[in-house]
Amino acid sequence: MKPNRQELIHVLAAAGAAHHEYEANYLNGARDEQWTGWYAAFVIGRIGTFTTPTQLTRWLESTPNTIDKTWAESAADHIRNQFTS
Repeated sequence: MKPNRQELIHVLAAAGAAHHEYEANYLNGARDEQWTGWYAAFVIGRIGTFTTPTQLTRWLESTPNTIDKTWAESAADHIRNQFTS
């Protein structure tokens, strides 16, 4: 099931904010090299299982950088493009 774009953008942005707090407070400012798995768990926890955590982690890792969109928008579009209509 292809997730809703706006909901996905919202949840990815919320994951970013929560993960920033996690890095700052739990990891004492250290960078979390496994951030994509953390984001995948957060997103699936909020939206539900629309893919496997492993697949979502891969899609997040391969999200292209764009200058005309936020990262959450780019990631949402990249994730949605993985589903055939």
